[in-house]
Amino acid sequence: MKTDKELYRAFAAVPDWLFLLTGLPSPGKCSLRSFTVKALERDADGVVVPKDPMQPLTVVEFQFRKDETIYTRTVVEMAAVQEASQMRAVQGIIFFQNNGLDPRTQPWKHVVRSFVLRDVLEALESEQPDHPLVAVSKPLLVAADGTLEAEAVRHYRTIKSSDLESRAKTALLDVFVSWLQQRFKSKRKQEIEAMLAVDELPPLEETESGKDLIRIGEKRGKERGEKRGIEKAILVFLRAKFKTVPRAVQNKIHQLTARQKESFLTCLPECESIRTLNARIEECKR
Repeated sequence: MKTDKELYRAFAAVPDWLFLLTGLPSPGKCSLRSFTVKALERDADGVVVPKDPMQPLTVVEFQFRKDETIYTRTVVEMAAVQEASQMRAVQGIIFFQNNGLDPRTQPWKHVVRSFVLRDVLEALESEQPDHPLVAVSKPLLVAADGTLEAEAVRHYRTIKSSDLESRAKTALLDVFVSWLQQRFKSKRKQEIEAMLAVDELPPLEETESGKDLIRIGEKRGKERGEKRGIEKAILVFLRAKFKTVPRAVQNKIHQLTARQKESFLTCLPECESIRTLNARIEECKR
């Protein structure tokens, strides 16, 4: 599952939850921002910037794969952030998916605080079972698909009925649905709607995850050249929306000219079924 970006979006909606999970002192009103570390030619997962300039900055990393350099990279990120912020105080946090991913690198293990995300989320659930962060994280925590499917509507309603600001609530609902779609790849949009007992979810292309996929497709299209690139962009979008694309449809798309593919790409958001896809392909041939 795509985790780093979605976790960033969830905590960007309510940055103070990072301190709720870790038990670190809350810096008060703050925001979670991205930060590019030029020395590493990469982005840090996020930097918490408190409104109060006397409070420390917090570099946050979500680590869901094995990486022996995660501590040293985080320390370098902390140094880079500090230098870019007039030597403001800085601290680092790493959330691991499980204990086995933690290399416990010395001496940095004592400089950067580390946590197992599942452990801190389960601790929060034991204290506040109806907390919206617990609800949005259920696709990560619940192993059994049947249990998650049966309880999804309750978790969705917990987020929706929370007293969060409208913008934060919308972001968290989007993250929750995105994770559900990743867990239940064989289910179509209408089936996810039925699972959540909602009339209609936003079209994929209107969600942040959908927009990301469109941007990825467009970027790949530019990088790979006109004909092959546009076809790649189309398939990236279709697989995100329909999960699987019949081979016959892929062949029809492959046979389109570059100009026809450009035309087809622009009408993708209105295609809600394979039948509609086939009709749009035929229209583009004319």
